Amino acid sequence: MPFMFVAGECVSCHCLITFSPSHVPSIRVNGSREPLCVACFTRWNELHRVSKGLEPVEAHPLAWTAEEVA
Repeated sequence: MPFMFVAGECVSCHCLITFSPSHVPSIRVNGSREPLCVACFTRWNELHRVSKGLEPVEAHPLAWTAEEVA
């Protein structure tokens, strides 16, 4: 079974990350979905959810791992 992951840059902190393109949390920038690293996703949750009394959004468990492809 082949696996795939993408290497790219976190849209917020610009660090190099590897991720599953189907599951990684992302934000829209100029209409395009851009990936977030674990630390930036955690910070986003704190700013936009927890600080407003909302439950944090859970990242997919495979968000930053290799994805099985057919």
